[in-house]
Amino acid sequence: MKCKICGTGSFADLKCAVDAGTDAVGFLMGITHVTQDAVTPEEAAVMIRTLPPFIEPVAVTHLQDTHSIIDIIQRSGCTTLQIQNTISPEDIVMIRDALPYIRIMKAVHVMDASAVETAQEVAIYADAIILDTRTPDRLGGTGLTHDWGISAKIVEFVEIPVILAGGLTPENVTAAIRQIRPYAVDVHTGVKKNNVRDALKTKAFVEAAHNAI
Repeated sequence: MKCKICGTGSFADLKCAVDAGTDAVGFLMGITHVTQDAVTPEEAAVMIRTLPPFIEPVAVTHLQDTHSIIDIIQRSGCTTLQIQNTISPEDIVMIRDALPYIRIMKAVHVMDASAVETAQEVAIYADAIILDTRTPDRLGGTGLTHDWGISAKIVEFVEIPVILAGGLTPENVTAAIRQIRPYAVDVHTGVKKNNVRDALKTKAFVEAAHNAI
């Protein structure tokens, strides 16, 4: 099972993720809602240049303006884009035309059963779906789980990769994987201790994800 460690805000955060053996790291850029780990594209670019091969840098953004999204990708050097906010299929086409190499993940916030239909609509134009939890002030990084039964239905009904996020921890990620069978898992607050990314928690999460069957 592949995994992504999100909210990389410093070289110390990056070292935790790389040393743990993660498959991808997320950088929060272009943020309109609450988060403690936002970075500028330039700060992300400096960290990305130190990444070893085979670890994917992911731009995670709340932005909805295509030109602004394209700008942060070009300035940071990320090769995958995670869109946490609403955006039209036409805007996705514009981003693809400008950045033909980019892979696009679109967040679907699992608030109720309507998320299944939303995911099916998103699957037409995204390369992957990330299932997350939101609150009035946060579009991710809530530390809250959602209804895994709904998430399992989404995995069943869509044909593109589905990444599971929202309230995952080293303690519950194995159970989540076994129930939902996603393509990958994503964690942010679940590997923090006293609001700082923790090396032991990060390593435990990656090991649990990689070893889940």
